[in-house]
This record gives sequence, C-alpha cells and structure tokens, in this order.
Amino acid sequence: MYTKIKNVQILVSLLKQHNIRHLVLSAGTRHVPLAHSVENDEFFKCYSIVDERSAGYFALGLAKELGEPVAIACTSSTATCNYVPPIAEAYYQKVPLLVLTGDRDPYLLDQLEDQMINQVDMYKNFCKKCVSLPIVETEKDIWYCQRLINEAILELDHHGKGPVQINFPINQSIEDIADASVPELPMYNKIERCEVGKAQEKWLEKAAKLKKAKRILVVCGSAVPASESLKNSMDAFAERYNCVISTEYLSNVHCKNELNTYLVCEAITANVLKKMGPDVVIFFGGNFISRIKVMLRVIKDTCESWVINDDGAIVDPFQNLTNVFECSPEYFFDFFAEANPKGKNDRELHDEFVCLRDKINMPDVDKLAQRVNQLAIGDAKFKKLPPPEGKDLLSENYLSAFLAIYKLSKVIPNDSLLHLSILNSTRIMQMFDLDNSIAVYSNIGTDGIDGSMSTFLGQSIMHPDKQCFLVIGDLSFFYDMNSIGIRHIGSNVHILLVNNGGGAEFYFSMGPERLPNIDMHISAAHQNSAKNWVLSNNFRYLTAANADQFAEVLPKFISTDEDKPVVLEIFTNKADDIKVLKGFRRLIHQENLADKVKTNPVVQQIVQTEAGQSVKNIIKSGLKKFF
Repeated sequence: MYTKIKNVQILVSLLKQHNIRHLVLSAGTRHVPLAHSVENDEFFKCYSIVDERSAGYFALGLAKELGEPVAIACTSSTATCNYVPPIAEAYYQKVPLLVLTGDRDPYLLDQLEDQMINQVDMYKNFCKKCVSLPIVETEKDIWYCQRLINEAILELDHHGKGPVQINFPINQSIEDIADASVPELPMYNKIERCEVGKAQEKWLEKAAKLKKAKRILVVCGSAVPASESLKNSMDAFAERYNCVISTEYLSNVHCKNELNTYLVCEAITANVLKKMGPDVVIFFGGNFISRIKVMLRVIKDTCESWVINDDGAIVDPFQNLTNVFECSPEYFFDFFAEANPKGKNDRELHDEFVCLRDKINMPDVDKLAQRVNQLAIGDAKFKKLPPPEGKDLLSENYLSAFLAIYKLSKVIPNDSLLHLSILNSTRIMQMFDLDNSIAVYSNIGTDGIDGSMSTFLGQSIMHPDKQCFLVIGDLSFFYDMNSIGIRHIGSNVHILLVNNGGGAEFYFSMGPERLPNIDMHISAAHQNSAKNWVLSNNFRYLTAANADQFAEVLPKFISTDEDKPVVLEIFTNKADDIKVLKGFRRLIHQENLADKVKTNPVVQQIVQTEAGQSVKNIIKSGLKKFF
C-alpha cells in the first residue's frame, strides 16, 4: 500500500525505476508517507536509525560497500541539520548518497510554523545538486516533479559520484500523512542518460527501440551552420529510419533530407500533427520559433522525446522526455545509423510534410502582402481593429514590415550572414525562401531585445569579406543604439530598421482592444527617428515610407559600392503590421492548406474535416472572393 500524496508517490516510483533499493530511515512525521510506502514494498531494503548523523554515516558505509546509491530520509527542521557531517564526508569521498528531507508547506516558511526551517539548498556546499519538489496539484506539477527527481537521481553518478538532495514538502493533515491506502504505485516518467563510452548495452537497447519506431521526427533547434560531417551523418540516419528532419532557418542545417517545416507548423494544428503520428521526437540545438513546441506539448502523451546534449543536461521542451544522450549530434546520428545498417526510410512521414508544405506555397506574395489584411479584417476576431482612417492597406503603395522583409529576402546575396532581431523580424523572415548558403542567426536563447545589434556587429567584424544583414525593430534598435558607435564596424554592414512607432509584439499578443492604454507604457509608442544618430556615426542613411520608395532604395541598401555601413529606416504602423501578419498566418492555416487538401489523398486523410471546415467558414463569410 502506498501514500496518496502525489510528490511522494512520484518519488517512490522513480526510486524503484532507477533501482535505488537501500534506504536508511530516521524517526519523524514529515517523511511518514515515504517511509510507510517503502516499508510495505518488497523491492526496498530499509534500515531504522534514530540519530540522523549516525544514519548518514551508516548509509555512507553501505554505499561504499554496495557500490551503488543509498538513500537517507528524515523529518523536517533540525533533523535535517544533523545530516551535514556525513553529507560533507560523502562529497569529498565521492559517494552517491541520496538525501531525502521531508518538509512542511513552503508558504509557511518564516511564519512561526512548528518544526520548520529553510531546507532548500541547505547542503549546497556539499551536494552535486539540490532540488525542492512542488506540492503536486496539477498535471504541470506532475511533469515538473518528475523532471526534478530524475535530474537529481541522474546527478548521483554524472561526471563523478557524490551526494544530492531531494527536499519534499507536504502540506496535508496528519490523517492524510498517515494514509497509505493506494493499492498500486502509479508508473511515472523515468528519464535515462546515455553517455559516450559508458553502458554500451543501454545504447544498444535504445537502438533496438528506435528500429521499431514507426515514425520519427527529428527537430533541429537554432545552431551555427552544420559541418559537412554532421550533414552526412544526418543523411545516413535519415536513410535508415522512418523519419523527417524538421528545420527552420535558424537551424542552419541544410542536408539532403532536411525539410524546413516552419510554414507547415504555422498551417496545421496539434490534432493534425497527432494524426500524422510521430512516436519518437529527437531534438538537438538551441531554441526555435515555430509552433512545433506548443503542438508537441499538446500531443505529449502519444509520443516520447529524446534530447541530444553534449553536456548531458536534462532539457525537456516537449514535456515527455525519456532519454538524454550526452554526446555530439554527429556521434548520435553516426551511432544509430551504424546500428541499423539494413534499415530503410519509407519516407511516408517525410512525404506527408512535403505535401503539406507544397500546399502552402504562394507564388504571388507581392499581391498577397497587399491583400492579406482583408482576411484579418473579415475575421470576427479582428473586427475590433479596423484600418486606420485615411489608410488603404490594399493600395499598391502601402508599405508594411511584412512586405519589406519579403522584398529583402529576394535580394540578399548568397553566402551572406543574416541576423534577425527577435519576435516579428524572426517570424516573418521564416515565411520566405532563402538560399541555403545564407547563415541565419537570432538571439532566441533568451528572446531579449537588448543586444541583437551588438551581437550582429560582433559577427560582422569576424566576416569582413561577407555581406552581413540585420533586420531589427525600433525598440530593439534604440535600446542598443550605442553599438553603432563601435569603431570596428565595416562597410559590409546592412541594417534594415523597421520603425513602426513602438513595440508591435504587444499588439500581436494583446492589442488596444484588451489594453486601451497600451501605447503609454506597454508598447512604448514614440515618434522618434534614428536618422541623426546614424549619420553622426558615419553610416549611410536611407529611408522609405511607402512601397515605391522602398523599391527605389532597396538596391542602394544592398549595394557594396560605397565604403560605409548602411541603415535603411522604413516607417510603418505597428497596428497595421500586426494585421497583415495575422492575416497571412490565418490565410496559410485555412485557405492555402485546407482548401486544396482534397486534391491530395495522403494529406486529406491526415487533415480530414478539421481544417476543411475552416475553409467552409471562409467561403460562407464571402472572403473567398478576394483570392
């Protein structure tokens, strides 16, 4: 029989799955749910020692002789303090001691609660890792609790052995603490780590599992341009497993079998992805900007994810992580390709993604960029945002950030470096074709607006013979404006500054219909121009406020004839920019994908009626006539 207290249930389940059998228990109340659960389970071998200090040293001796981790568990307050000497000894002897400290409701810390002190990180000088579990009430709490316990247990022997602490607070009544009425222990998610040169049988076990996987989705996050050897390794893997290699521009992976799925992720829903049926998701690299992360979290119960991290860190963006591979991506793909020499990719999943992507191709983006806003206005969701008086967004001369970035994408020279400031600059550029020779970057590790230009300029200085382009919004530019005074800037620098009078991102997520005073403090509306500052720093300065002007100055912006860096400042309206972007996203989600889905039997089977119904709604509303 087991406790019904969830964080302790998860802890006991993962102790069993990680094969931690030996526990030394001291007397007390806060850890009763743990003690009562393990003493009734034949898997565990329990020892009773009242004195926590002696219990810790006793466990130290057990662990040394067993050659495996041993757990110690006690109640809250000064009982935990008595563990310090044996934990310190374990740290310096490199003995894997798992320290389990019961605790009280964290909300009551320093509020005169009986038998309660600050136990979080109390052993930080002598433990390899310290975690404090949440009080579990929601599904998200379960995921977080599982992740913390797995992280702590895996650290016991990661790059050397040593002690770790898991603090588990309990806010239940004495009756609930003593209740061990759950007949079967639930199975919670175990995470394993595979390290190069260790536990070869574990690697072979994973290879056997991957061979059985029906559909594998390889997600490539942001990274520096892939080496030729990595691309060859990924191609060899893709030839031998039923997979699709999903990229976006920031992945900088251009191997034979890769597929840029950004627009597909914009067009489909999580339910469609679920019907496509990936059962293993393999992820490596940094962050990414497509909606695939959100969608994979929605379908997390139907698949599992593996992460490749050269430092072995537990990173679980899709919230269903089961395996971490501490190696380079190249090593990973080489190992699993060699482990499946007779494997063959039936390309079914790959072809379905290709089919979906092809349905989103829009050959006439020039006209689309002028007309797409009409969809946004026609949608009830956007009816509260009519076009500004006196402006015709459908006129041939209207300039939006969307149109400007599209036009730039068509003329960026091959072999250039392109840095995209976060959010809308990054989102929009993903929607258009770029040559594979263009290396694309963005500071999406933290998504901060403060240093995009400085980062870009640092990159440009390292490539004096390469044309370097930055697309940046006004708030980000003015935040980092001192950087264009750096004395080392070369004539290879081209900066497109989209000045739409404030933070357009806040119009994307909220807007004045939700926050009437949004321009005052949230979007920081302004009427500033960068012209004088740019000129004072010996840059060329170009400007445009409509489509005709932009078309006229764009060749000058791209030109390398003058021996100066250049800034092209365009003036748009943030509310209009967001309408155009939202209209475009709505169009590819409903019109260009779903309306044509019936022409392809594979995609029709995947999407079925969900997206098709959206198209019927468009037709009924009369918006179809605009296309």
